[in-house]
Amino acid sequence: GMVCNGTLAGLVSITAGCACMLPWAAFLTGFIGAFVYYGASKLLLKLQIDDPLDAFAVHGACGFWGVLAVGWFGHYDYLSFGWDGKNGDVAGKAHYGIIYGGGMLFSAQLVALIIEVAWVGGLTALLFFALKKTGLLRVSREIEEVGMDSSKHGGSAYHN
Repeated sequence: GMVCNGTLAGLVSITAGCACMLPWAAFLTGFIGAFVYYGASKLLLKLQIDDPLDAFAVHGACGFWGVLAVGWFGHYDYLSFGWDGKNGDVAGKAHYGIIYGGGMLFSAQLVALIIEVAWVGGLTALLFFALKKTGLLRVSREIEEVGMDSSKHGGSAYHN
């Protein structure tokens, strides 16, 4: 239920920033992630989108939040490595998290998320369009009425 998914949401939220945040920021990111999960779960219900395991709310919404959180809470001691290929930062404070005086990092994270959503959304639309045109997207009306458990697996998943 909500407790397990809320915990998982916190863990998903901190995954992107686990190597570049201080412990307090990691905790805060995970804590906020639980609320992001709850809000996304309720939004899907309101929009009548079927996601019985809350997979999008946990992984999609909280993963999105976690990537943005790097732009907010990314600490300069951990982000200064590698910008110039050495142990030092040639980019300056622009690549720090917003709370440390940066801003470019947040912008880069946001642009990356927009590109990822466009890429995944575009490919998914193409895939589902092809499946729909070939008649492979849905089962027949009869099988849907009987239920996939009985028609495809030989029995019911639920005790009557």
